[in-house]
Amino acid sequence: MSDSNLFSRLPVLRLLLPLVVGIILHDACSALWLPIVIAALAAMVAMAMWMATRSPQSLLRLRALRYVPLALAMIAVGWGAAWIGEPVALNLDEINGKVACARVETIGFGEKSMTMQVKLLYSINPSSGAGTKFRGTHVMLSTRGVNYEMKAGDLVVTRLGLVPITNMGNPDEMDYARFMRNKGIAYRQHTAEEDVKRVGWSPTLMTRAFNFNQQLQHKVLNSTLSPATQAMVIAMLLGNDDFIDRGIRDEFSLSGVAHVLALSGLHVGIITLIIWFLLFPLDYIGARRLRLALTLAILIAYDVLTGMSPSVIRATVMMAFVFASMMFYRKSHPLNALATAALVVLVFSPGALSGVGFQLSFITVTAIIVFYKLFNVGSKRSKVLNYLYTTLATSVVAMLATIMLTAYYFNTISPLSVVTNFVLLPIIPVFMIVAVVALLLLMMGVTVDLLNSVLDALSAFINSAVGCFARLPLSSDNVYVTWVAVVIFYMVLVLLLLWFKRRNPRWLIAAGCFVVLGLIHNIIVDARAERQGLVIFNSYNSTPVFYFNGSRAMLWMPDVDEDFDRESFMRRHRAFLAHHGIDSVTIVDSTECRMPGGVIKPPYAHLGGTSLIAVGKGRWKHYERLDSSDVRFDLLVVTKRFHSQISVLNSLIKADTILFSGDIYDNDLPALVDECDSLSVPYYNVKTSGAYARMK
Repeated sequence: MSDSNLFSRLPVLRLLLPLVVGIILHDACSALWLPIVIAALAAMVAMAMWMATRSPQSLLRLRALRYVPLALAMIAVGWGAAWIGEPVALNLDEINGKVACARVETIGFGEKSMTMQVKLLYSINPSSGAGTKFRGTHVMLSTRGVNYEMKAGDLVVTRLGLVPITNMGNPDEMDYARFMRNKGIAYRQHTAEEDVKRVGWSPTLMTRAFNFNQQLQHKVLNSTLSPATQAMVIAMLLGNDDFIDRGIRDEFSLSGVAHVLALSGLHVGIITLIIWFLLFPLDYIGARRLRLALTLAILIAYDVLTGMSPSVIRATVMMAFVFASMMFYRKSHPLNALATAALVVLVFSPGALSGVGFQLSFITVTAIIVFYKLFNVGSKRSKVLNYLYTTLATSVVAMLATIMLTAYYFNTISPLSVVTNFVLLPIIPVFMIVAVVALLLLMMGVTVDLLNSVLDALSAFINSAVGCFARLPLSSDNVYVTWVAVVIFYMVLVLLLLWFKRRNPRWLIAAGCFVVLGLIHNIIVDARAERQGLVIFNSYNSTPVFYFNGSRAMLWMPDVDEDFDRESFMRRHRAFLAHHGIDSVTIVDSTECRMPGGVIKPPYAHLGGTSLIAVGKGRWKHYERLDSSDVRFDLLVVTKRFHSQISVLNSLIKADTILFSGDIYDNDLPALVDECDSLSVPYYNVKTSGAYARMK
């Protein structure tokens, strides 16, 4: 297929590709002159081409360049969309301390706290009473304490104390700050619940939809369904997976079917079929077009209800193309519909381009569409065999298309995901259909015990099947993948596809070259990975002291008395463990623990040539005075349970550097830092400087 033929078949690509280039350019250069120059260049090229095409001969010569002005204009549009979607930079010194009014957009309740996404409307200077409007500023607001009467759409006032959202500074961590910026949030604030006062109610369409979603969740949670079934119904129908047990979530991830719990195109397709079936009486009165229009309208309302995630919007736009082709008797190219869906998502949410959900969703569907002719041969007479063959082939293609991207983001490869999907895909539609019926009855205040029993049985089967696959030896494998490896992988896939279509050996040779390049890159990355080191991670609720040598490691938590969740630590730092080839982590208790190059005997440790002592609570006051000429530590680690003065601590224990843990309370840390500055004591602040690491 030639390039011109490709763009004639998929005309939306002429808009989508330059739009993506514009979004990427904004990340590389945020100067406002860039889109102005590009837009001016587009206008100049368009004018020059118009003046140069006065004759048929010149028009024919410039035919290949006729889309250049459009491409330049779309690059400028992409840059502008990314600029508009970027969070507004605030002068915190100027606004902090002022009272601000905000609208609650989303809210989540914990046992002892609330987390809200609020939109700042205006601030009030307490001294002058003057107000200043904010321009599209969204803030993540968390509280100590809970007010269960608060809901989305409430107007609240609070005194501003914003801080930028930053990464923890741990090695190989997720770029959380970028993730939040792509959602339009760059600042956060933590305050007491009583300091956030409700002053009114100003709902929007999205806040009303959020509240209705919350009401449906409460109905499910108050039903007679088992807790596991309740969580699954809420996740698969209402788009909130917060109620899924952490262990169950891990099993779904290890089995390669985590997408089942996240609202996606699969779920939207099933919902569409249910709506289409419920509206079947319209066909009997000759209103098929009305049936199509109502199905699409209800589907759009469902998108709003569930928060309009990129995967849901993608599925809805593609469904709209299918419905339009049925209404107007026109053929719709699925790749053109997919490109239109991507265009819609990126125009209104440019940050989605770097989001894992957007990438996985669109890559999966693209691969299935492109390779569909390869496995949908339609030669089998048996419908059952065709269904089984198509299901298996779809699972294989989806896994191959996303295996490297999944490894990059989640450091996990699940070879058995094909088998797990093959087992679960026939069950998921049945579960969702019964769940939709049960939810509709709950909305009307009706409970049918038979339906609940069926849902519980299906949920138990799904969870047990996933659990069995997760416990198999080949269910998953931790890996470390760089973005370079991801690019090489998809280049190989594209070249193999070109070879298959054109049978030109040059494409196969090029694919082989990229495979060799990928192997060389992997060898280099593996050779540069440190095999021994000490890392004191930045954590808000503990002080993880981590020492590794080869594939073995020790983890010491000097400030945690209760049992530590080893699996939680392994999950949060999976990329780091995979990068350095660590597969065995020993949790250090109060007794001595040794491994080559390191020994921990709480509260002391000597790890890879670094000696340290950890202090917290008050037990350090009972340490015997250590003669600085005999014993001196490289690091003195201060945890959150330390409530004293540095001068007292420094008189008892001699250390080259005082290390302040990331879990020290925000109210205590400034005083400790100021005291170190006044005494000229060297210190390292993990909370502001990131994890302390010495690796070799």
